[in-house]
Amino acid sequence: MVAYVLVPWPMPPPRSFELVAHRGVHQTFPLTGLTNETCTGEIIYPPTHGFIENTIPSMQAAFANGATAVELDIHRTADGHLVVFHDWTLECRTNGSGVTNEQTLEYLRDLDIGYGYTANGGQTFPLRGKGAGMMPTLPEVLAAFPDQRFVIHNKDGGAATAGLLIELLATLPAERRDQLYYWGDQHDSVLRERTPEVQKYIFDAGEVRSCFADYLVRMLVTGTLSDACRQHVIGIPSGMLESIPGWPNLILARAHQAGARVFITDVDTEAQLDAVKHLPIDGVQTNRIEVIGPLLADKTRAGEAVHLNPPSPMPETGA
Repeated sequence: MVAYVLVPWPMPPPRSFELVAHRGVHQTFPLTGLTNETCTGEIIYPPTHGFIENTIPSMQAAFANGATAVELDIHRTADGHLVVFHDWTLECRTNGSGVTNEQTLEYLRDLDIGYGYTANGGQTFPLRGKGAGMMPTLPEVLAAFPDQRFVIHNKDGGAATAGLLIELLATLPAERRDQLYYWGDQHDSVLRERTPEVQKYIFDAGEVRSCFADYLVRMLVTGTLSDACRQHVIGIPSGMLESIPGWPNLILARAHQAGARVFITDVDTEAQLDAVKHLPIDGVQTNRIEVIGPLLADKTRAGEAVHLNPPSPMPETGA
């Protein structure tokens, strides 16, 4: 098995390359030690810009910095709308309270979504007042960027939210749906039946584990990737890469054979970008598009970018 994993399998070039801005241009925070109860708005790094995540200005800035797609988060409202916001509850980032999907659109519209951000333990709140009335609806975002690509994350995870999303997406032309991804741990079978152009995004840690859990056995016996990985986008955090047996050659070779696309996530520094820029990956997701976008453009001009240096195509017979 060791020899099988370590052999330098030929990797085909990617079909396309996506640079995904996670939450648009936003205030970042340490990614370690987080729990579901962590209020990340209270542990942001000192701001270097005034953008607030999941807002139309932050998305505009992300595209301006080279993003080919923006990831956004959605919740339903109590009166049947879809709003773009990250948190399950409102207390962390806003001047409101309660569960997000239990509030009306009118209530959410009145909130200041920059209210709770602090980089110094509550001594100052640099974004307070700057996010008043800035929580958009999903239809507003899609109308503001009619030709741009989005990753739509069903953040509240509910069937009602998925149902509202499916109904909205079903009204869009097929060519518009082809520009969208769906990120959620359930309901995707119905979505793919109604809107087959929308591609499934596997970034949930549980789904990634399910995807790769038996891949070595499957590849040894059948030479194929698990069905849980096929025809999807698979997101692998940059910090996990060295611990995955068969990375990069075997993983990328089999993923591309199975029709899956591989994105590397949490690529937020030049060193993290340099570690993957030579590989034929299909995309990068970053929390710092304002840093990685210009860096990637510079490397592209210098002929260093990942998608400018694909290795020789895999022989059709494979291994």
